[in-house]
Amino acid sequence: MTAVSRDELEKLRSWAEQGSNVPSDISIILKQVLSVYLAMTQGAARAKETLKTLRRAMGFLPKSERGSTTSGPEQLPMSAADQSTVADLEQKRLKLVEQKSVYDTELKKIRGKSSEPSGQLEFNLADSFEMVFSFPTGSREEIKAPKQRVDRMDHFAKTKGMHSTFDTTKRVDLQIVVKDIEYQVETVTDPETGKSVRASMANVGPANFQMTWNAIANLMKLHVGFAIPINRLSMLIGQPEFSASQIYRVLKFLAESFLPIYLQLADDLSEVKNILGDDTPTKVLDLADQAESIANQIDERLGWSSPRADGKGPKKAVNVSLLMGKTEADPRSMIRFFRTHMGGLGNLLSKILESRTPKAGSLTFQGDLSSVNLPTQLFREKFQIRIAGCGAHARRPFHRYREDDAELCYYLLRAFLKLSHLETRIDEKGRTTANVLRYRSRYGKMIWAAIHNRCQAAVTGQITNRNCVRVTGKANVWPPSSDLHTACMYIINHYESLTLYLTDPILKATNNGSERGLRVEKCMLSSSKFRRTRTGRAVLDILRTLNATCTAAELDPAIYFREVAPHLHDLQNNPERYTPFAIAKKINPRPQT
Repeated sequence: MTAVSRDELEKLRSWAEQGSNVPSDISIILKQVLSVYLAMTQGAARAKETLKTLRRAMGFLPKSERGSTTSGPEQLPMSAADQSTVADLEQKRLKLVEQKSVYDTELKKIRGKSSEPSGQLEFNLADSFEMVFSFPTGSREEIKAPKQRVDRMDHFAKTKGMHSTFDTTKRVDLQIVVKDIEYQVETVTDPETGKSVRASMANVGPANFQMTWNAIANLMKLHVGFAIPINRLSMLIGQPEFSASQIYRVLKFLAESFLPIYLQLADDLSEVKNILGDDTPTKVLDLADQAESIANQIDERLGWSSPRADGKGPKKAVNVSLLMGKTEADPRSMIRFFRTHMGGLGNLLSKILESRTPKAGSLTFQGDLSSVNLPTQLFREKFQIRIAGCGAHARRPFHRYREDDAELCYYLLRAFLKLSHLETRIDEKGRTTANVLRYRSRYGKMIWAAIHNRCQAAVTGQITNRNCVRVTGKANVWPPSSDLHTACMYIINHYESLTLYLTDPILKATNNGSERGLRVEKCMLSSSKFRRTRTGRAVLDILRTLNATCTAAELDPAIYFREVAPHLHDLQNNPERYTPFAIAKKINPRPQT
């Protein structure tokens, strides 16, 4: 629609006033519309006033005028009933604002204030929760720099007889350096037999590659742990020895060499007593099988595609699953196992449990309670698997839909916040079995009972009293089609699983650890969008598992590779000797507690 000039509007108004063919009622409306248009062309101030008048005539009021108590010709007096309704709504609004304020205050207390002093802060990358899945790549060196001297000729009339003092100033430098290292490698020859032996370079770097194990470990950490695409990583380094093709070649070699360790970790994971896990969708362009690839070797043990529950063929969604569990009481024995496959976490867990022995005893699995994340009923009965829920998964809908029913949601959010504060309190007192059970049984059960009662009231209007915890106040009842009804029913239906951790000191209140472990997958999908082939995906799974499990074992991957490198041949037959935890115990044995 093109703009109409002021002259054209004047001509149109004159025609409307003089034209005999225009009906009188239409002429009146046309004149009013033209008057508005003409007023809009008479400067910004007049146009602004005209627009405000037009909006008021149509019932649109700006925010600045809503709720105003000033009297005016546009405002109508409210009846006594309306005034009472407004007063009730105002009281309810103030109450909800107070609840939100209390929730925000308690949330700040839980998060705590920074304990760092003002001024320059020491930054430790490994403190971030997500970075427990990858060792940092940087190392620190202390360098004595030359003294910085004043140019006396520029500032003084003389250069001698001056008093000089030095103070110490610290600066931190950051750079990516490629070091050329020359080794003198000895070869010893027996003149009588002609036998020659050259010193091994296995602990420096793999054969047929120019890179050291430290360089390969850093490439793995940057690509796998910090989600930098290989091509971008090559440009970041900017040296010919680290082209994209060369980086991929060495990472694939690493995955093929340590494939037995990857499969051994799957077998070790099948014997643990507690498993946590979650999954997330991913993308692979080419799903075709490749002859004699490492993907096929993994498929022989863990499968690739799983059948649908309704029997209508195989599943088609490609997911990456993460399973975590400790083989011993030592925290360094934690295994973090990644696997890409067509199916859900429950399918992978069921395949791993196929090699579980009866002597392993019962098993506890903690996840988000989705049916696709649970093992099959056969294994649940065979190994007496207990299912533990995730408190964070139960809490999130009430934060997401808090605008729908602020009173219900902020009540439950404060309750979940108190559960989080309870776990913090246990950490402060010392996370021993006695402390965990005492605090959870005394306070945790009471808080969860209040949560259950409030959800029961929100869906039925009735309260099933647990532990004599009462819920006061009038509650809204949400119909089955609503999101808040679904959220409340999730807690009611899974109450036993959500509260199982109260009686098991080994379990955590949430499954956030495995969920955050998959965050790097989302970062990688954002940066590189997909993996091209299943082989590329298998390489990523193996390296990601090695990287995260080494970090759990408090072992830098570079040190791990140097320790295992001389035994790559034996590793094929005895992988249990060379898992990250086995090497960690060898390097840093700890007394049994």
